[in-house]
Parts: sequence; structure tokens; C-alpha cells
Amino acid sequence: MTTATGWVCKVCWKWNRPEDDPCFKCKSPRGITDDAEVEAHRKVVEARAARPEPVPDLVVAVPVVVFRGYAKVWFRGGIGLLGLLALMAFGGVTDLLWFALTAGFSAGLVVSGFLAGEVSEGMRNREIWAFLVGIALSVVAVIGSITAFSVFAEGLVDLNAVRWGSLLVFGGAGVAALVGLVLVLRHGRQNPGLGA
Repeated sequence: MTTATGWVCKVCWKWNRPEDDPCFKCKSPRGITDDAEVEAHRKVVEARAARPEPVPDLVVAVPVVVFRGYAKVWFRGGIGLLGLLALMAFGGVTDLLWFALTAGFSAGLVVSGFLAGEVSEGMRNREIWAFLVGIALSVVAVIGSITAFSVFAEGLVDLNAVRWGSLLVFGGAGVAALVGLVLVLRHGRQNPGLGA
């Protein structure tokens, strides 16, 4: 059924926008009217739904949630540092080194936040590169947080607490990404026809 505001797929009975072709839900082509063809597409959709998941959802969900959280925190932290940079400029700070450091940290956090968001989407789709980049991001985050506290906040916080906290928080994300990577690779080797 087609109207000015969209069309209904006869295979899955979902509403689609006028520009959707094929159906956004079941990927069946638009304009199928023959009942035999509709049944054939329904069998394809049912067979696709019956395929086993490449990796249990819980294993993939843990690193996805972790890196999605990192993406939000790092991106918002970078935006917040831009506000601090503006405050420094309006407050009369004239030391260009602090401006450069703050701008660099802000840009680094925004880029890391964007990258972590892309990694979480890739992990959700069980893409190998996403797990590898997630592990690399975790290692960089551990080293970066320890270095930042030891260089810029020396004596403010106990460095052993910073080391252990960074290792638990960011190292845990790296371990979660590593476990997800191993399971995706292992499942891909056991079931080569399904893909990873």
C-alpha cells in the first residue's frame, strides 16, 4: 500500500518513508504484489532471523556500553575545556603556553570522544577493527591519565591512587575489548559461513 506520506511493506507490514527502497526493516524491495513473491521474501527474512548470533550479546554489550560512555564523557570534557579556554582569555591570562596546552587537551578529548563513539558502533556490528582500536584507546587513556596527573597535578592527588584508578577504569575497558575480540575471532573461525 502506497500513500503520499509513505508505503507499507507487504512482507513485514512495517511503515516506510516514501524514499525508503528497500524496506528499512526487512530489506525487501518496494512494490511486491505477487503473493508467491511475498511468501518467498518472508521465508528469507525468517531464515535471516533464525541465524545464530556471531557472539553472545552480553559479551558485545559490555565494551559497547563502556566506550559509548567514554565517548560522551571525553567529548563533553573537550567542550568544557573550550569553555575554560574562553574563561582564561576573558580573565586576562596572557601565558600562551597554557592556552596552547588547554586547546590541545580540548581537541584531543573531542577527537578521542568521536573515535570512541565510532568504536562503540563498530563493536556493536562486531567489526574487528573496532575492538583493536578500543584496546589502543584504553592503553592511551591509561598512559595519558597517569601522565597528566603526574605532570600537571603533582602533589594534588596520590599518584598511586591515580595509577590504580586508571588501570581499573581504562584497563578494564581494554580487557573487555580484548575479550570481545577473542570471542568474535574464535566464533568466526568456528563458523566461517556466518562471518564475524
